[in-house]
Amino acid sequence: MNKNVLKWNFVFQYGYVLTNIFNSIILLPLYIKHIDSATLGIWLATGNILAWITLTDPGVGDVLQQKIAELRGKNLNEEVSLTIGSGFIASSIILVFSILIGFVFYFLLGTIINKDVSVYPHLQTALMLSIIAIGMSLVSFSMSGINQGLQNSADVAKATVFANVLFLMVNILFLYQGFGVISIAFSNLTRSVFINVYNIVSLKRVLNKENLLINFNIPYFKKFIKIFSFTSISRIITGLSGSVDMIILARFIPPSMITVYEINKRPINMTSGLIGRHSVALMPLISHGKGKGDKESIINFINTQFRVYSYAALFTSFMFWLTYRNLISLWTGSSKYAGDTIMHLLVANFFIGLIGYFMSNMGYALGDIKMNSLINMVKGVVLGTLMFFVAKKFGIVGTLCVTLSVAFFTDFSYFTYRLFKLGYLQYALIKNLFSVWIIIVPLSLLVGLGCKLLVGHLFAENIYLLKLLVSASIFTIFFILLVLLFDIEIRNTIKDLKDKFLVSPFYKLKIKRA
Repeated sequence: MNKNVLKWNFVFQYGYVLTNIFNSIILLPLYIKHIDSATLGIWLATGNILAWITLTDPGVGDVLQQKIAELRGKNLNEEVSLTIGSGFIASSIILVFSILIGFVFYFLLGTIINKDVSVYPHLQTALMLSIIAIGMSLVSFSMSGINQGLQNSADVAKATVFANVLFLMVNILFLYQGFGVISIAFSNLTRSVFINVYNIVSLKRVLNKENLLINFNIPYFKKFIKIFSFTSISRIITGLSGSVDMIILARFIPPSMITVYEINKRPINMTSGLIGRHSVALMPLISHGKGKGDKESIINFINTQFRVYSYAALFTSFMFWLTYRNLISLWTGSSKYAGDTIMHLLVANFFIGLIGYFMSNMGYALGDIKMNSLINMVKGVVLGTLMFFVAKKFGIVGTLCVTLSVAFFTDFSYFTYRLFKLGYLQYALIKNLFSVWIIIVPLSLLVGLGCKLLVGHLFAENIYLLKLLVSASIFTIFFILLVLLFDIEIRNTIKDLKDKFLVSPFYKLKIKRA
């Protein structure tokens, strides 16, 4: 596994999410301040509908990344050129089709959410700009996928991070100029155009360096798009089911409550994206390794990475459970906290979803695209159907319960089983983790409860920052000690890192001075 490529993959994935998190922390309070509450609530609801435009993309970027990385591993450069050409053709079709579909949704939005969108300031103009921005974003997924497949991770990372910085600057400028929701839409458009330009310039440089061409071949393109008969249906169903909760809820609860729900989802969703990106960063290398036929290295790589990833998911879940009330109250005010029941369900969905996401991505990177898509289709149909019947009667709590149940049986259970059956997940790893977690989890719960009691006794109700910092600090120290005490593999990993980055450089410096 190329460590430099892996490093830039992590920079890309984490840089993308961290800058998004930073942007959200800065911008959400500004949105609340500079955009009318009702308009913002409707924007969030209609944003989920416009997100359906992305369903016109059958996953071209992901498939390009997987296929090109595997073909490069096999040194099949002619097929790499043909695949890149097919990617450009597919992206052009998607851009035109997505904008056409967007305009259809534009005229149907009011009917779908049962509200007159014309009465909300700047909303119609913002929606029009968003349609173009989404189309350009879909093209950027393909351009980034091609570069990732070519192991050109450095420029993909730079393009994404710089684009998010540009998004923030443009957004703030337009908000203070009084453009309302137009600020969000125009910033998205600026970001997507920048990413495309940067990626295309970088791709041209790599192609020249590697003596590769962009080969447009219609017969090969027809062969290439066959895989999308599975991925396109899967993405459509998954996309519809993934946003149907907000759309259905928009019909039955006030726009202001949608805003509260979105605020409570936002930190968890951002963190989920941050941790989940770890598994996405591994995908190009795994596909490349599969192309080389290096199965043993892939198994060791997946097992090592999953151990670290699962601890990150577990620790963050406990941290949210412990500090979420204080976090939301500190960020946007105590009136915006949705309650413990919703918080607990959000955290449970967070953990189950992250584990399933890792397993799903590993299978996809190994070329198990059809089965991956098929399971996501089944999941989407079940989720969307149940959501329709549950949302009206049980509201937000009902939709979260449905999501949790379906995710457990599909993402968490099946994708784990599937990776095991493919021969890339070791039973010994699962057994070892379970034997450690059966000790760590109960002890962590006890420590967390103790932290809650302690900060409740020491600080007044509205001292949110100190309560958050004290409880988080105490729990972090105890959790790290528990992991180091009971997990030998983590101890060995830390020892290896210490030897590599501290001990070895010290001795080299000592020898050099001698």
